[in-house]
Amino acid sequence: MAAGINILVNDGGAPARIMKVGNAGADLDAGTIVELNASGNVIAAAEDLPSLLHAIGVLFVDATSGDPASVVTGRGVICFLKATGTIARGDKLGHDAAGLAKAATTGDERFAIALEAKSATHTDFVKALLI
Repeated sequence: MAAGINILVNDGGAPARIMKVGNAGADLDAGTIVELNASGNVIAAAEDLPSLLHAIGVLFVDATSGDPASVVTGRGVICFLKATGTIARGDKLGHDAAGLAKAATTGDERFAIALEAKSATHTDFVKALLI
């Protein structure tokens, strides 16, 4: 779990929206990029291939399966994303099949831009601007 990390960096005002959009479909960590499944449950976003552009936002706080899940949405939001692989400041970010931010490659959905290198502030997280 996200162990005391405040996921949202900006103050939560515009352009950020924090909404309970459904119940968690599994145990999820704050900072995970999420989507809704066919049952309306919040789950980790599937890999960001052009045919799978379903990410709705970033999980705001840890969620237990079956409990309400709060999601941060909005362009221009600065937040911490759970991350994998090597990420440098300025990298365009997509996500893997577990909803973890990764350096985007050709064909990936551009979900965010890294504002610092991965783990610069919190281990295995990257500060990012949602686009």
